[in-house]
Amino acid sequence: MTMNLIERKQLKNAVERVLHVQGNYMGGILEMAVVIDMSLSKEDASNHAKELVNTLKTHSEVFRNVRLNTILWKDNQDFIKEVTPLALLQMGRFFDSYESVSVKKKWDGLLATLKKFYARSKLIIVLTNESEVWVENKMEAKENMHPFLHKKMIVISFKKDSEEQTENIRMQISMGTEILMNFLR
Repeated sequence: MTMNLIERKQLKNAVERVLHVQGNYMGGILEMAVVIDMSLSKEDASNHAKELVNTLKTHSEVFRNVRLNTILWKDNQDFIKEVTPLALLQMGRFFDSYESVSVKKKWDGLLATLKKFYARSKLIIVLTNESEVWVENKMEAKENMHPFLHKKMIVISFKKDSEEQTENIRMQISMGTEILMNFLR
């Protein structure tokens, strides 16, 4: 699945809003995190990550030299964390040992981990399968979003229109307060 022009523009605008939040990005090497929900198939995760990197690299020179933290979101409390070159995601070699995991996950554990270990990142992008994620403790999730994550996080969720149709995938980009409204209902 490739992003159409509108989706690319929406992503670029969302990234632009995050990078220009007052006090967020001040120049130099950008530190960012990409969370990949392992409920995505290997092919989908690889394709979405490639599209993401291609879009970011065409966005601006800021993404030429990036410290990228990749987090594979396996389970509610199980994360595989690595520092990865952006080019490795772009070529798809990052996904050589990737195995899809079909488990319903909670936002609670991810948000707590991001707040604790990745609050220093200026941009956090989450690639997820919309139907596989839910929230157990809404108050705790909202607390973890503040004071930083709600300004830095972009969630790109993918949803197939039906199980048989792999060609028709809807992409939704959410950020900031939209995340609270869309995912933490």
